[in-house]
Amino acid sequence: MQDYHNTRIIGFDLGHGETALTWVRADNQETNPQSLLINNRKSQITAIAHHPQRGIIIGEMACQLSDATVLEIAFKSRKFDDFSYQRTIKEFVNAIYQHLVETNQIQSTDTNYFFVGCPSGWWIEEIQTYQQLISETVPNSTVVKESRGALMHAKESGIFTIQELEKSVLVIDIGSSTTDFTLVKGMSDTPIDFGYDLGASLIEKEILKKTLELHRQYRKQSEDILKLGKHLDDAEIWQLAEIEKLEQIFKQTPVYKNRCELRCRKAKEEYFNYQDNYKDDLVNVGSEDIQRKFKFSPLVNGKIIDAILNQPLPELDNKSWRSAFASQLQIAKQKLDKQAIVPSAILLTGSASKMGFVFDICQEIFPNLPCKRDGEPELCIARGLARWGRVYIRTSGFMDEISKFLDNELTSIVGNHVPAFLNKLAAELANGLVEEVVKPSVKSWRDREIVTLKALELEIEKRAKTWLTGSDGNSKVTKCLLAWLANVQDEVREETDTICSKYGLPLGTFGSKTIDLGDHTGKVPTSISFDDLSGLSVFVGHLVALIVGVVLAGLFHVIIFAGIIAPIIGIVAYFAGESLVKETDIPAWIRKFVSDSRINDLALKKKPELQQKIYETLTKDPTIAIKLGKSISEWLKETVQEQADRARLLIA
Repeated sequence: MQDYHNTRIIGFDLGHGETALTWVRADNQETNPQSLLINNRKSQITAIAHHPQRGIIIGEMACQLSDATVLEIAFKSRKFDDFSYQRTIKEFVNAIYQHLVETNQIQSTDTNYFFVGCPSGWWIEEIQTYQQLISETVPNSTVVKESRGALMHAKESGIFTIQELEKSVLVIDIGSSTTDFTLVKGMSDTPIDFGYDLGASLIEKEILKKTLELHRQYRKQSEDILKLGKHLDDAEIWQLAEIEKLEQIFKQTPVYKNRCELRCRKAKEEYFNYQDNYKDDLVNVGSEDIQRKFKFSPLVNGKIIDAILNQPLPELDNKSWRSAFASQLQIAKQKLDKQAIVPSAILLTGSASKMGFVFDICQEIFPNLPCKRDGEPELCIARGLARWGRVYIRTSGFMDEISKFLDNELTSIVGNHVPAFLNKLAAELANGLVEEVVKPSVKSWRDREIVTLKALELEIEKRAKTWLTGSDGNSKVTKCLLAWLANVQDEVREETDTICSKYGLPLGTFGSKTIDLGDHTGKVPTSISFDDLSGLSVFVGHLVALIVGVVLAGLFHVIIFAGIIAPIIGIVAYFAGESLVKETDIPAWIRKFVSDSRINDLALKKKPELQQKIYETLTKDPTIAIKLGKSISEWLKETVQEQADRARLLIA
């Protein structure tokens, strides 16, 4: 096992609104994450300023510079095609890294691994681009979904029981720019994982607008939210011309607007931290000096916040913040209901999770679920990322061996079992076609429910197609698949048990995955369904389509050559003449020679020949085995990977 002495794991939560870093040592699983300080604070505003003499300044200090040429705040987004955005991210990350080095918070003699969080709703391509940006500045960096960090912190800090985590937890990360919903089960993010551009920074921006609006309403004597004269002296309330001047300054010099928005953020946080104290009284978080002409103090109390939360916003398709959050939570619930998933609990993360109404909405939509949050949500993700990184590093050898097995051996194991599956499938289909299609059809002809042998041919073709594409045929295919997969998984488990024993894991850690094709067992789709991510129903659909398109085309011909109907044709030809056999309405007394026992005997004797014909059809196309092997391998690979993630926790 690897020696982790002098190895540090750093959790880096670069948020849209705030940034925090924590660290743990890899050689001690029991230690709790410790904060790395930026400007002597555990959590710092995500801000960067350019100063003509002092260079790049970050965090709260950047916001306090009166003569900065550039001030960027709350800049984290998905704008990866914007080069100025890429430059800002790299400058900010590099400044933090250099600060840690210069303040001796990280040592050159240590091996440092950085685990940087990203929203769960980001696409894989966006994560890869973000990873590239971070890697250009910070060595040994890995981008991890923030939901994993949140749940790891919840596990280690005792917020959740092991039983709750073994089921599933709905993680709701409410950040400054996005709200992400992730269903996490055993440290795997499936199957609910999406984000929405609903961030708390919208509230701050509206506080700024509402403050100007309330001053304007007072001067126009059209107040509908707040009687401003009860809270401020007339001299403290701007004139209309001053309001217009302020708006012009914000437009021409964004630095002042950004500072005022930060002041609005402080007012918002103060309000939600002590909400009961500010039902009527205004929050006081000081003022922002603007060109030594104006003092900007955000106006925030219960009435103002309610007005902001309930007003339609163009950024949210004219929904209010409150209704947009409830709507997204309902979408998450519908996704869960559709898949019959009931989470064991809800975890609220992100500094915006302190907003009381968020908790209330969660309780309304999920009334039977416990809703939990950390006491310091602004540090929750950074601490969780450090914890997750420690597990990741300590189990890297285990994961390497699992990856080699998946890449080098799994496909071969599956491929070795393919011929047995196709042979069994041919036998089941031959039996089903004879018993459910051929025999009933011939009996219907004998009983004169079908008039001619030509009509019998068409009827067999029709019934065969219905049977193959219906629930009975699908059931045959599915049962073969399940039985076959059980054998494959047994061999896979033998191989993974060998790896598990090497790392002290109990045998059977990688158990067999229960296969549930859901509604697809009733009717197999012959086209790809994006609701089924297993790949199995897609393959079953392909297989059935192949049988319908290839086997069925010559099915009656195959049945004749298998000898099932040949004796019938011989009997009829003896009495009616061979040329007219198919078109003739054969008398009932002739049909009676085709007895049930003769039909059963012929079916029993000729069924193996029909099986052989179907098997030849299935193996004629060499891509069938390849596609089968690939579909099953990908499904098993995903299964083993999920279980490996859970096993990492046992090792660590």
